[in-house]
Amino acid sequence: MKLKNNLLIFCIFLLSLMSLTMISAITIKDVASSPNEIIPGEIASVSVEIENIFEKKVENLKIKIDLSEVPFAPYQSSSEKYLEELDDGDKEKFTFKLITLPETASGIYKIPVIITYDYEDKNKTKEDLISLIVNSEPELKVSLEDSVVLIKGKENEIAIKIVNSGLSDTKFVYLETSDVSGVKFLAEKEQYIGDIDSDDFDSIKYQIYLSPEAPNLINLPVTLKYKDATNKEYTEIKTITIKTYTLKEAQDLGLVPKQNYTFYFIGGIGIIGFIVYRIIKKRKLKKKREG
Repeated sequence: MKLKNNLLIFCIFLLSLMSLTMISAITIKDVASSPNEIIPGEIASVSVEIENIFEKKVENLKIKIDLSEVPFAPYQSSSEKYLEELDDGDKEKFTFKLITLPETASGIYKIPVIITYDYEDKNKTKEDLISLIVNSEPELKVSLEDSVVLIKGKENEIAIKIVNSGLSDTKFVYLETSDVSGVKFLAEKEQYIGDIDSDDFDSIKYQIYLSPEAPNLINLPVTLKYKDATNKEYTEIKTITIKTYTLKEAQDLGLVPKQNYTFYFIGGIGIIGFIVYRIIKKRKLKKKREG
């Protein structure tokens, strides 16, 4: 029994010793970037603060951020920093200047950090990860598609176009419309559009009824709801200005063709002439039989 207890104590001691050798004297205490969310093509300062948590100093410390597989590059500085020594309990902040590649997609990027140092005449290596956010404010614009002539007193079809002119992709896009004076929507007012990538667009069609008393210019409010690449939610109210016409106004301006009554007039005369001809012919045939 005593032998088993001694063996257990020895195993615990051995495991403790192994864990101590595996623990790094250097730990990353804090990471900060300025700005917090980096726009593609923008320059950012990234600060990494480290601390010596052991009771003896470390020497020949080198910290390197590995940019080989991420869309960042060093800007006016190296991706490595050096420090001769760091006493026990002390902290040190290293600042790196980075530039984001212009075509970088929005998202969270993990960057490996490799720290090497000498501790008690032995070379040690610690590997860790830091994260940087690449993102920019989405820019969605709405407009009415061209070549739409809206006639009062009739049902009309409109197509609302949504353009993503920003650098960030958008997802889960919803478009919601509202009834305004003179305009009544004949279908669901809220429509799901989906994802709209940067420098892309989508459109959605609505059936509407314009009352005869509708104003010539209507400010139509629409609500956009969507998320960016980091799942931040946005709600925006935008206004589309639409122009309406009476049928006569649209015809006078050449926006819609005028009714051509000449065809109907000639056709009517032809039909009447044919009827008269048939009547006369029947009468002649009747007289001929009677005579």
